[in-house]
Amino acid sequence: MENNTTTPGPLLFNDVYSSRWEALSPALGTAFFPFRRLPVELRLHVWLLSLQRYRMIEVDISSRTDDGVANSLESRCYIDPNHLGRVISGGGYTLALRGHESKTTPLILQVNREARGAALSFYQIHLPFPKWQYREQVLYLNPKYDVVFVRPRRPKTPPGWNSMNPRPEPKFANLLVDLLHDARAYDYKDQGVAHLALDRDYFSFLVDRFTGEVHLTPASLHPVAAASFTEILRNKLHSLLQVIHFRNSKRGLGEFPAPGWNFHFAQTFPLCRRGNPIGSFHWLPADPRPGIEIDLRQVPLGVDPRDSWRGWCQLEHAFGIAQRATGGKDGNKSRFYICPTQFWPDTADTQEQQEEVWSRGELVQFLDREAESWLQERQFFAGIYGSTPPKYGYESETEMLEAMEKLPCTAIGMWLFPPEAFKEPTNPQRVCFDVRTTRPGLFLFEV
Repeated sequence: MENNTTTPGPLLFNDVYSSRWEALSPALGTAFFPFRRLPVELRLHVWLLSLQRYRMIEVDISSRTDDGVANSLESRCYIDPNHLGRVISGGGYTLALRGHESKTTPLILQVNREARGAALSFYQIHLPFPKWQYREQVLYLNPKYDVVFVRPRRPKTPPGWNSMNPRPEPKFANLLVDLLHDARAYDYKDQGVAHLALDRDYFSFLVDRFTGEVHLTPASLHPVAAASFTEILRNKLHSLLQVIHFRNSKRGLGEFPAPGWNFHFAQTFPLCRRGNPIGSFHWLPADPRPGIEIDLRQVPLGVDPRDSWRGWCQLEHAFGIAQRATGGKDGNKSRFYICPTQFWPDTADTQEQQEEVWSRGELVQFLDREAESWLQERQFFAGIYGSTPPKYGYESETEMLEAMEKLPCTAIGMWLFPPEAFKEPTNPQRVCFDVRTTRPGLFLFEV
């Protein structure tokens, strides 16, 4: 999200945390005129220090729309080597970063030769976009610090295809394997993507969440791809994040009372990040905000996250990785995280407008609409029950809730839960869970 300091609005927890973090960190952003007179080793250390920040890279993947070219590429898959002498998938997919002005090249590569050398060493993966795309781009990644969020994007329907003659669905499961294989092939240290994030749509291409059928199996892949993916699952992938949305588009949980449900405004539900598809964040092992356990009593989600977790275990089993556990067994060191984040609706009319860089002012507009909507819901219930419900549903926690509001506790980010945090739902119809026994981690984005 683009930071717009000229726009008035409420303070975010991101602002509070970042200001404290920067106060304890070296002032890398201030001018330091004698920098060129420092020893080379020290200058390189400064360059690398400026790069050691977690990033979320949001990448859309799709297949070729030209069937003739796609068939030609398929005949060349997993045959040709790259400049490192490693076999690559063959480029049967497209990659895109959302936003018309999105660039994959870090600015430090354009400073000078010394900075460029340090950055190229730090970003050990230099993944080129497929050569046949409209412009040459390279995705620079560091496995330790970069989380790659891959989302499926269906190609535009060309003339001649309609509902009576539908275009075949891209093989998104296979495309993901190709991408992960190529990222490893273009890593001179042979690591590849270590932190992978997928949304609910992508999980449905891997495993059917209704029947549990595994769509991605060794038999569905090229033999080289199957062997590569097995190695990635077993030894290369450190964490897999299932990104899901909360049940509602606002933090006000104002549906009619029901067993396991309380009228409540969940102010610590993290709001999803928007803006530039490459954004920095702090990876906090535990959410430090006070009072989150109040909101963790009632966490309604868009889907039951346990389905994806069970499906992922079945997928790993299909590739010969048995006895899967959250801590990793059978040589598997990866961890699975369930990552709820609050989707907030936009006011854009077209797809192009939705992909523009968002300003902080639009977040302020959403927060104002959210507050107004919550007030209307409370007034509606007052007309039914004769009294206005409190702003926060847990009256016994009034003092803590007021302190949370002053901190503030509104944050742009996402939670990270281990799968075992989600037991049986307290309200199955609203896919609502009580997860107070687990304090989640937090991705806190810079805004």
